[in-house]
Amino acid sequence: MTHNKWAQSGIEPCLEDMMKDPIVELIMARDNLKKDDVWKVVHSAKQQIEQRAA
Repeated sequence: MTHNKWAQSGIEPCLEDMMKDPIVELIMARDNLKKDDVWKVVHSAKQQIEQRAA
């Protein structure tokens, strides 16, 4: 069996840290996205997932 270094997940950054990343900020600016708008979508998706799980 061949060893695959991508076979296991590692530690992923939290969304708060990702949103503060300079590269993410540049991409969002290029795409004309505001942090508040992205967070609204994240929170809305979270609520929908929680409602379906209930």
